[in-house]
Amino acid sequence: MSFGHSHDVAESLQGEIAQGEIDLGQIAGALSRRRRIVIGVTLAAFFGALIFVNVVKPRYTAEARVLLENQESYLTRADKERADPAAAPDAEAVQSQIQMLTSRDLARRVLKSLELQGNSEFDPIADGIGLTTKIGVMLGLTRDPSKLAPEERMLDAYFDKLQVLSPTKTRVLQIEFSARDPDLAARAANAIASYYIDLQREAKRDNARDAAQSLSPLVADLRERLARAEAKVEAFRSRSGLFAGTNNMTIATQQLGDLTNQLSISRTAQADAEAKAKLVRDMLRQNRVGEIPDVANNEMIRRIGEQRVTLRAHLALESRTLLPGHPRIKELQAQLADLDADWRRAAERTARTLENEARIASSRVENLARAMDEQKRVAGAAGADEVQLRELERAARVLKDQLEADSAKYQEALAREGPKASPADARVIQRAVAPPIPSFPKKLPITAFATIAAFVLSAGSIIAIELLTGRARVAGPTPLPAPPEEALEAPPNVRIAAERREPAFAEAEEKPQTARFSAPPDSRTPKLEDRTTRTHRSSVIGRIDAARMATLSVKVLMIGCADAEHSFDSAVTLSRALARRGLAIIVAADAEAEGELYDRLVPDVDRARPLGLADLASGAATFGEAIHRDLNSRLHVMPGGCAAAEYDQDAEPVLEALAQTYDFIVFATRDYDRAMFLAPSFDIVLVSGSERAAEAVIDELAQAGVSDAFLLEEESPADASAA
Repeated sequence: MSFGHSHDVAESLQGEIAQGEIDLGQIAGALSRRRRIVIGVTLAAFFGALIFVNVVKPRYTAEARVLLENQESYLTRADKERADPAAAPDAEAVQSQIQMLTSRDLARRVLKSLELQGNSEFDPIADGIGLTTKIGVMLGLTRDPSKLAPEERMLDAYFDKLQVLSPTKTRVLQIEFSARDPDLAARAANAIASYYIDLQREAKRDNARDAAQSLSPLVADLRERLARAEAKVEAFRSRSGLFAGTNNMTIATQQLGDLTNQLSISRTAQADAEAKAKLVRDMLRQNRVGEIPDVANNEMIRRIGEQRVTLRAHLALESRTLLPGHPRIKELQAQLADLDADWRRAAERTARTLENEARIASSRVENLARAMDEQKRVAGAAGADEVQLRELERAARVLKDQLEADSAKYQEALAREGPKASPADARVIQRAVAPPIPSFPKKLPITAFATIAAFVLSAGSIIAIELLTGRARVAGPTPLPAPPEEALEAPPNVRIAAERREPAFAEAEEKPQTARFSAPPDSRTPKLEDRTTRTHRSSVIGRIDAARMATLSVKVLMIGCADAEHSFDSAVTLSRALARRGLAIIVAADAEAEGELYDRLVPDVDRARPLGLADLASGAATFGEAIHRDLNSRLHVMPGGCAAAEYDQDAEPVLEALAQTYDFIVFATRDYDRAMFLAPSFDIVLVSGSERAAEAVIDELAQAGVSDAFLLEEESPADASAA
């Protein structure tokens, strides 16, 4: 069975009950009665603060500001193309610079430059060594300040007056220095900023110097290695004959290229000559000698052509007067035939010339092809040597590139060793000036704060006293103090059990007790029984209040003997009284279902018997369903329930769950076995019944280890109503 939801039920139940815990009127009255104390303390603080701010020596605070930024420019940057965006300081870098500003090395330089030795504000031995310091030196607790360097003596005072901070989301360092002399405060703040920038420059110069020292042997070694590598290249080139020509090509490769070009030209010339010779032959066969370009451009052919034209003109002229058989005509025709034969022979000679050129070109092509094949064999044989040569050249080139890069870095490092060559990554954007107004003391704020603090503390102390003593509490009647020892030893109606034992829960032979209050309700003078009953009730509640001081929740077990007819009425009366003091619940474990108790406490129109402890223990109901509300008071009620289950074993976890919510738990039962089983789990056990039967039960409980068991004289319904 799980009771994990008891916290939720507790929150819902506590939300339903209005709790008024503090009486503001009582607090106001206490403050009014003790107003002289409050006013006196406030005035004393006011005048004390006023005297303090006028007597104490003023202190001035000067402020200098430094901006953190990369000061490298185009002229000082090694890579002149662009700036490095990662060089901008981040939040961690800003905090690191703050630590640098508060370093002891920087402090020593500043103190030495300010010459503060002998200044009583900074030098602890300026006015002599005090008695406390002498005692500490004698006991070995502190070092003798006179044996320390002046700067070492003044470091503590220096750091007390120095404050370095950075505004949020900025790269500005704010240097604040306090001193009694405003000029000294300004000089100190400016000196800190100046020496801070000098430290940055020195750090860069040291880095450049270290880099130059480390690069110098490296550059020298690279030079030697490069010289050896280049010597190997030249020696191998001479040995293998792989000399470089134009365009860094070897001679064999260059010759092979030249032969390739010549072969291509010769093949072109051969093809051209063969084509021209073939064309001339075709023209000769077609008797178109005059259309041949090379023949037509020949000077002799041109003269023969002119002569042919002249002879044809004479032949035409003579043919007008002479017959074809005339000797003149035959002579002219014979001369014309000779010229034609000369013309043809000249064309054939041109054709033969072209054919000869084609044969010559063919021979040249063959020779070049053979030469190129030979050169290919030479170039192929030199390929392996050329591969090795390229490997040597590559190694030499790598060494050369590395030497050039390291030489450039070395030269740059040498150049940055100068005092002004390395700019600091910070610059002063605001120099400190002597402040005209002291930073301490702030007269008005200190006086106002001291006055208000004294008023609040004095008034708060009075209020705290009222709350701790309980005079300002209004949550029900004030818990009654524990009764006097005489009343506890022998109260009229509440007695600790005597050492005698009788069977518990036996049928008593005595008659039920009658009501204690026989006087009419409007009687102004109560009888002795009325006073006795109230004393009895006050004593019981006093014991419960005493137990409440030791625990958060008081669990009360009320056992009704067989002769106690009104034990449940007494339990209800006590529970309602406790409900006025806090959150209370009564668990009526075995009350009569049809009795007057349920009619008064748990009115239910839907069912004759409401859900309760048995249903909760058996898992048939939740806490919200098993807990009910008393309509006549703030009391909560958990009936016995409807389920017929043996729930004694599960009652303890139910009580633990209720104890997390309620201040008072009253468990009423008339079952002897259940009472004996649950009694060790309760803080107080009250037994109701005749004196004989109740004392027997108390003896049984004492033997079971329960010592907080008391006799409770039961009350009739009339008594309960009177209560």
